[in-house]
Parts: sequence; structure tokens; C-alpha cells
Amino acid sequence: MAIVRILSLSLAAIAIPILGFSMDLERTDQGPLCGGRPYARVSVPNGASPYVELTADGVTGPFLLDYGATRSSLSAASFSGPDGSMRTAAISLPGIERADFHLARYYLLLQPGKGQLGVIGDDLLSQFTVQLTDSTAFLSAETCQPEELLARGFTPVAQNGFFSSDPAKGGARLPNVPVVFLRLGDVRVWAQIDTGYEDFVYSRSIDINQALFDRLVGNGAKLDRVQDIDIWTCDGREHWPVYRVKDRLLSIENEQGRQIVETNDFHLIVKSANTCGGIADMPEPAAQLGASFLDLFGDVIFDPRNTIVWLGGGPRGDPAGNGGDGQ
Repeated sequence: MAIVRILSLSLAAIAIPILGFSMDLERTDQGPLCGGRPYARVSVPNGASPYVELTADGVTGPFLLDYGATRSSLSAASFSGPDGSMRTAAISLPGIERADFHLARYYLLLQPGKGQLGVIGDDLLSQFTVQLTDSTAFLSAETCQPEELLARGFTPVAQNGFFSSDPAKGGARLPNVPVVFLRLGDVRVWAQIDTGYEDFVYSRSIDINQALFDRLVGNGAKLDRVQDIDIWTCDGREHWPVYRVKDRLLSIENEQGRQIVETNDFHLIVKSANTCGGIADMPEPAAQLGASFLDLFGDVIFDPRNTIVWLGGGPRGDPAGNGGDGQ
């Protein structure tokens, strides 16, 4: 079975076939740790990408909280104006009354029950705090109190040079996208957290660039090519190979090398260089995580004003037979 990935703002992976377009609403499971208003998390069937209902210029509907997108957008099917044009709109986000969006067509096979009204990208997500639990997203204009989160067992992942409310101050040389750090044996690399990348077909998909693939091979990793998948990008149809790593667990770490969780349930997908930008065109090793990793991380808090991503330290529940997860 192939993944169709359609490039709109971020790279969203879609599995075929999956029937039904209902919202997946669950109960709120805990209160906010960094303040803010609770929003029920909405998803596509079997999806992991977080949607919440917001209001833009009086229209209410599901917005994707996409940390893999650098720009925010509104659905061109719901708002007037030519595709790609800019629109300033009132938006129900904490501390943000109005914002600039570009109008986009969302060519997605799977959307929430009410359709996708918009995407909140890192241009806006970098301006407030988001706490993601299993069923709830807390959006807050407040910053977190590090001492309280440390006492609750969260692990901080410093975002210096990667994700911040003020990228220029942090000396960022890369897109303003949050990251964690991965270790496979002796190979260690940063990986973007792409919450808009629905990795249905291959559990815990990790997109890697050619530089990281070459480093893994040179380091002696045994890679088992399981299939090629068809991908639609801005360059058209491409074929990307999918690998399993035979001899190494995947360790998720913070910037200091402290292990947060590890797993043997993951796949590597090698992205071909093209004109679309992103990690595929970077000369240094780099990776990008699918949205299903959110479950492995437990609760996640994006705290851009403190330049930290907080991970809860373990999965909410791993399917029987996967194994390999733990502290």
C-alpha cells in the first residue's frame, strides 16, 4: 500500500484506503500545566495530527496545528480570494487578535468531519504555548514554569537555533521548526517534529535525507528495504524507499544526550532531493518525524518563549508485540 503525500504547507502523508470522515473526540484528561484554554483534539480516522476548532473572520471549523509548516493558511474553498493570495483575518488564538494567512487549496484525501478550515503554522505557533494531551490541546498566552514541569517528570529539549518565539535572537540558521534528537547506534541527529505529517501506513515514519542515509550505511547499520512508496510533491510523482533498521533501537534524546524513550517500532523513508525545500536539500544529516511519534512522547508542551519543547517521557500505550519502548 502506498502513501500519497501532498505538499501544501507541510508534507502530509495520507494512507489509502481509510473510510469515514468523522471527528474523533475524547474526554479531557487533565488540566493545563502552562495555563490556557482547553480545546478538544480533533483528528481524521486513525490519525495522530492535532486539529482544534478555531474561528477566523466569523467562520468556525477545524484547524491543523502544524509544527512542520512555516506559514499559516486558510482554506481557499471557505474564504474569498485567489489561491495563494494573502488575507488578514481575525483569529481566535491566545494573545493574537489578527494574523496574516495565505489562501490555499487542501488536496487531502482525509480531513476532519467538518473539513479543514485552515492551518496554524510556526509563524503563529511560535507566539504562544501549546500543550498536547491524548484528547485535549491547551493553547496559552502564558509561558511555562520549568520547575513545575521538571517536578512532574517532563524532560526539556532545548530549542536553541531551532524553534523560538524570536528566531533571530536564538541564532537560528534553520527553519523555525521544533526538534528532538535521535540516536541510532553511534549516529545522532536532530529531527523536526512535523505534527502535520500523518504517517498511517508505516508506523512512526522518520523521513531522512541522503546525507543521513549515507552516514548510517557508513556506520554499519543494517537497513532492510521493505518497499518503495509513491509520493506526490511539488516536483510531481516520486518514488521513495522505505527501510527497517535491523540491529539498532531508536533512542529519543534531548540536546544533552539524555534518553527520554526508545523504541524498535519505526521506519526510515529516504527523501530525494528536489526543488521543494526542507531536509531533503540539506547537505548535513537531518530527519523529520511523523505525527504518530506524539503518542510515543506522551504529553508534549511546545514552549517557544522559553525556547523549550517538553516531553512527558513515555508512550500513552504501546500496541502489544511492538516492544522496545521504555525509559
